[in-house]
Amino acid sequence: MDIDDSPVARGSLGPAIDRPNFMRRIPATFLLCVCFAVWPTFAPAEAAEATLAEARHLLLTGKDAEAAEAYQALLAKEPVAANIGLARCRAGRGDREAARQTLLTAAKAHPKAADLHAELAALAFDRGDDAATREHTAAALEIQPDSLAARWWHAELDRVAGKLPQAQAGYKWFVDYYNDQEEFTSEDMRWIGLAAAQFARWRRLSGQFSFLVNELYPDALKLDADDWPAHYESGLLFLEKYNDAQALGELKAALAINPNAAEIHAALAAVALHGFQLDEARRQLDRAAEINPQLAVIGQLRGDLHLSNLEIPAAIAALEAARKLNPVSEETLGRLAAAYAVADGIAPGREPSPRVAHIIAEVDRRNPHAGAFYYTLGSALDLARRFPAAAQYYREAVVRMPQLTAPRGALGLMYMRLGEEAEAKRLLDESFEIDPFNVRVANSVKVLEVLDGYAVLETAHFVVKFDRGQDELLARYASRYLEEEVYPVLVKRFGFEPQGKSLFEFFSRARNSDAHTWFSARMVGLPFVSTVGACAGKVVALTSPRELSKKFNWARVLKHEFVHVLNLQQTEFNVPHWFTEALAVETEGYARSPEWNALLKERVPKGELFNLDTINLGFVRPASSHDWQMAYCQAQLYAQYMLKTYGDDALAKMLAAYSENLDTRAALRRSFNVEQDEFEAGYLDYLRGVTAELTPPAADGQVTLDDAQGKVTEAGDDIAKLQELAGQIALAAKAAPYDVRWPKLLARVCLKSGDDARLADALKTLAHNDPDNALVRKKLAQLALAKHYFTAAENWAKEACQADLWDAEGHRFWGQALVGQQKFAAAIQELEVAIQLDPDNKQTKDALDEARRLAENTPK
Repeated sequence: MDIDDSPVARGSLGPAIDRPNFMRRIPATFLLCVCFAVWPTFAPAEAAEATLAEARHLLLTGKDAEAAEAYQALLAKEPVAANIGLARCRAGRGDREAARQTLLTAAKAHPKAADLHAELAALAFDRGDDAATREHTAAALEIQPDSLAARWWHAELDRVAGKLPQAQAGYKWFVDYYNDQEEFTSEDMRWIGLAAAQFARWRRLSGQFSFLVNELYPDALKLDADDWPAHYESGLLFLEKYNDAQALGELKAALAINPNAAEIHAALAAVALHGFQLDEARRQLDRAAEINPQLAVIGQLRGDLHLSNLEIPAAIAALEAARKLNPVSEETLGRLAAAYAVADGIAPGREPSPRVAHIIAEVDRRNPHAGAFYYTLGSALDLARRFPAAAQYYREAVVRMPQLTAPRGALGLMYMRLGEEAEAKRLLDESFEIDPFNVRVANSVKVLEVLDGYAVLETAHFVVKFDRGQDELLARYASRYLEEEVYPVLVKRFGFEPQGKSLFEFFSRARNSDAHTWFSARMVGLPFVSTVGACAGKVVALTSPRELSKKFNWARVLKHEFVHVLNLQQTEFNVPHWFTEALAVETEGYARSPEWNALLKERVPKGELFNLDTINLGFVRPASSHDWQMAYCQAQLYAQYMLKTYGDDALAKMLAAYSENLDTRAALRRSFNVEQDEFEAGYLDYLRGVTAELTPPAADGQVTLDDAQGKVTEAGDDIAKLQELAGQIALAAKAAPYDVRWPKLLARVCLKSGDDARLADALKTLAHNDPDNALVRKKLAQLALAKHYFTAAENWAKEACQADLWDAEGHRFWGQALVGQQKFAAAIQELEVAIQLDPDNKQTKDALDEARRLAENTPK
C-alpha cells in the first residue's frame, strides 16, 4: 500500500486519528452474541449438527426469536451448545442477567464444559466484574487450556490491571497458535484477529493490519458466509485508522447479513460522528438501543455526540448511564471525567475538580498503566475543543502506556493545532513510522514537510509562514496589516493580549494538490474543511487567495481569525463556536450580505431557524451551504440583539462569563439576568423586525426596479434623461437600503451620465455590502484621486489591494494617493509593486518616475 505525496482522503486505505476510541475495551455482550466458542468436546451427531447449524444461522442473521426457539428445542440433546446459544440470544437483546442465569445453571449441570465458563467470563467482563471474569476464565482454562475465548479474557484482564507484559504474552499466544495450527473455524479466526491486532499495536507491527483486513477476516468469511463479525472487525480496524469510507463498506456488509446487531449500528454511529453527521449518529444509536439497551458503547457514543455539540449536561447523563452498565470501563470513565472537567472548568496546570480527581484516583488504583483511560479523556476533551487540556492527557496516556500508538499520534495532531510544530513533527514522524495507515497522521506529516520548505516572516507579535515563490507579496502585506492595524485595535477592544507570537500560515499548491487541500490537511488532517481560513486558538491557516478562482478579501479573513485567537485563549477555549463567530463577523464591520438577507426573508416567516442549542451545528456540520450561511447570519444577529437590548458592554459581559467556565444559559443569566427561553423569545421578535425592514412598502409614486431598468434602457446615452433617472433611482435606493440592485443600477446610470458624486455614493454602498469587490474600490480610489482626496484614495486603493493583492492597478492608485500626500518612500514601494505585477504599464512607469523625482527634490 504505497503512500503518495498528497493528502489522503479518509476514503482510501492509507494513513487518521483514533477519535475517542471506539470499543477499545470491547463490550463482551457483543463477543458473547456473535463469537461462537469452539465446542470440540461436545460434537453432536450428524442430524443434530444440522440443527445446531440452523440455529446458528438464525442467530447470525439477526433472527433471535427463531434462534431461541431452535436452541430451546436442542436443550435435551445438546445442553452445552444450546444453553450458550440461548444466552447469546438473551444478552444480544439486553437481558444480561437472564443470559448469566442460563449459563450458571448450565455450568452447574455440566461442570466440565469449558465453553460455559468462557461465556460467563465474557458476561462478567462486560459488566466490569473482574473477579468473576478471573474465576470463570481460570475454570475454563483448567478444563481446556487452549480455549481461545478464555485465553482472550485472561489477556484482557491482565491489560486492564496494568500487567502489560503478561497481557502482551497472552496476545502473542494467539499468534503462535495461528502459526502452529492448520485448521480453524471462523470463530477461531475472530479471537485470533482480536489478539493479533492488539499484539500488532503494541509491538509496532503495522503490516499485520493489512493482513487482518485482506486475509484473515476474508478467510473467515470463506469458511462461513454468515460470519458478519468478520466484516465488523475489519470495519473497526478501518475506523481506528480514520478510513471512514472503507469502514462504512465493511459495516454495511455486516449489516446486510444481520440488520439486528446493535454493535453494528453503534459502529455506524461512530462513523457518522467522525463526519459530524450528528443526526445520522443519533438515528443509529437509537436503533442500537432498541435492540440492546444494555450495550455500554451506546452511552459512550451518546456522550461523544453531546460533547461534540457542547451539550455537557446531556453528555454527563449519557455517560453516567453507561457507567452503571460497567463501572470500571476506562472508555466510559475517561469520557465522564472529560465531561465533568468541561462542566467544572479545566485548564493546563490547574488541579482537576473533585469529581474528576475522584475518577482519576479510582482508575489509577485499579490500573497504574491506564493508557486507554487517559487517551479517552484526552480524546473527549478534544471533541469538546478544550485543546490544551486534551494535550495534557494525551501526554499522560503516552507516559502511562507507551505501547499504545494512538495517543502519540493524537498528541502530535494536537501540537499541530496549538502551533508547536517542532514537537508535533517529532511525534508525528514517530507515529507514522509505527503506523503508516493512520490517515490524519500521514497527512499531517506531509503538511510539515511542505511547511519545512516555507519561508518565515516574523514581527513583534506574529510569525508568518508562506511559500516564497508564490506568496511573498501576501506575507509582506499581511504581516504589516496584522501588526499595525489588527493587533493594537483588537487587543484593546477585547481587553486581552495573547502570550507569545501567533502563528499564521498561508498554503499554496504543492505536490500535485491544491492550496485548499493543504490548508484543510493542516487544520484537521483531512482535505475537507469548507472555509478558506481556520483558527485552532494559537495557529491560523489560510488558503492563499491567489490559488482560488474567486478572490477573497484576505485582510477581512485575517481580522476574523485573529478574533478567534483572542476569544479562545482569553476564555481558555470555553467560548462556544457560535459566539466567537458572532464576534468575528461583527468585528469585520461590513453589512449583511444580500445572500444573508435573502435567507432571512425566506426562513424567518417559516420559523426555519437555529436557536442557541442548535446553532453550533450550523458551523461544524451544516446540512447545506444555506445552513452554513444562516448560522453565521444568526450568530451576528445574536450579537447585535445583545448590543441593542443590553447595552454596549453586552458582548464583553458574555465573554467574561464564558471565561468563568459558564455555559450559555448561565452566561445569559449572569450577564443580563435573563433565562435562555426569554432571551430567545426576544431574539425572535428582533429577527422579525429585521426581516420586515428588508422589504419596506413602496412609497406612492416611487419607481419600481423593473420600470427603472426599462427607462434606463430607453434613455440610451441621453445625459439629461439619465441624470433625471439617477435622482429617481437614488430616492428608491434610499427607501430600500438592503436591496443592492438599486445601487448597482444607480452606479450604471451615473457612469453613463458622468455623475461622479452620485456614482461615489452608489459605489460606497456596494463596497460596504461586498468586501471582496476590488473593482468597486478601485473606481472609488480613482474618483478620489481625480478630486485630490488623497487620504480617501489611499484607503480605497488599500482596500482594493486587500480584495485582490495581485491587481497592479490597485497598487498604482495606492502609490499615486501616497504621492499626493507627499509620502514618497511609501509611494515608491507601492508603485514598484505595481511594476512587478504589470511591467509594461506606461502609466505606472510614469507615476514611479514622478514619485522618484519628487522624492529626490524634497528636502530630507
